[in-house]
Amino acid sequence: MPVAASRSAPPSGALACLVATRLAAEATGLPMDSLLHPPGRDRRCASARALAMYLAHVGLGLPMTQVASGFGRHRSTVAYACRQIEERREVAGWDRRVAALEESARVQAGAPTGEPTGGAHG
Repeated sequence: MPVAASRSAPPSGALACLVATRLAAEATGLPMDSLLHPPGRDRRCASARALAMYLAHVGLGLPMTQVASGFGRHRSTVAYACRQIEERREVAGWDRRVAALEESARVQAGAPTGEPTGGAHG
């Protein structure tokens, strides 16, 4: 007899990236399109995109390769973005804000709430 999993699987790659992008766009006041289109020189867009990638990977448990595919970037770009966000989490207010966004992402994507489903190293 099969045993039911105690946690549901992470959401699909496309759904995770869209949820993360929408939340990052709302949090930064930027249009969603600016986070999804080819990279530009705009620092605010790059920072918001890094947040979206972080939310998809760490908050929603999507592997970095799927996050990279969802954003049209290389896996190393996703790793760099996640490191940037982790470094910024040293600031208490920013840490609370990111934690709230992670939880919102899990709720909106139908992922388990509470503990992160992914990790910063995968």
